[in-house]
Amino acid sequence: MGLLRRRSASPQMPATPSIGFTFRPTPDATDRLVSLGATVYVAAQAKVLYVQVFKAACSSMLWAMSQMVGMDPADHGLSTQLHVNRALTIHDTSLHPVPTIDQVSDELRHEALTSSEWMRVAVVRDPYGRFYSGWESRKLLLHHGPWDGYPQPPLSFVDGLLDVGASFRDFARAAHEHRGIWQGDFHFAQQVHVMALDEIDFTDIVATTDLPSLFQRLSERSRRRIDPGRHNEGLGISADDVYDAATAAICEDLFAEDFSRLGFAHRPFTAPRPTVLDAQASAALAMIDERNKRIEDLVAAIGRVEEGEEL
Repeated sequence: MGLLRRRSASPQMPATPSIGFTFRPTPDATDRLVSLGATVYVAAQAKVLYVQVFKAACSSMLWAMSQMVGMDPADHGLSTQLHVNRALTIHDTSLHPVPTIDQVSDELRHEALTSSEWMRVAVVRDPYGRFYSGWESRKLLLHHGPWDGYPQPPLSFVDGLLDVGASFRDFARAAHEHRGIWQGDFHFAQQVHVMALDEIDFTDIVATTDLPSLFQRLSERSRRRIDPGRHNEGLGISADDVYDAATAAICEDLFAEDFSRLGFAHRPFTAPRPTVLDAQASAALAMIDERNKRIEDLVAAIGRVEEGEEL
């Protein structure tokens, strides 16, 4: 899939959908944004506004935005927030060199949201893959958090080994039953909501499959080489490995607006592939969980020191 659409600089000319997407108009350019603040990044020199969509290459896009303003990745500061690897510290807005829209002047905000000279971009992802990836991140790979207390079944094991696919399918049923809770989390919210589709006049909505083309255009706009690499890719398990027809139907219901308004197509799924991890992989995941808990302890200790408490 390529761009959802590319709006002409002239508001009188009709927008043209790109191959692979259904045409979807956005509002005319105006400063109507009220639902988002700290997830909208404003790179003034290059005249690029980026709206973050979680689990849609957002780590790579945040590194790309930092490159656009000239930051060397090696110079990224030390984050004391709870991130389990260095690449994810780019989500620490206190360190990010590009301000969010709630940190800029009213004049710059208005220009970024309304000017025909600006590129207003979001990156979106196939809902099947994004739904699975959100679960994999939250449950298997990243640090613990309030989502641990959301209604969900235990992981599924076969002879002591983790069955990733069965665990995800069990989770999907729980997320569907308790959608009001789970979709309050950015990782499981519909993309059209977290990108404020009805409030921002996007010039570019790009599928994750078309990132190289986007990075090339960002390079041209910023006159810098934008090549952030890939980050937070997970275990390499695809939607085709874990979905069956019932789970696909759940995904299509949970993310109905993403399918209808972003133009992603429904796909048929039959029998999922075997995804029972071997003993080594299961042991590695257990080690990751122990590492994450250790990081949580360290971050909590740092927080207490910053508040003046002696350890």
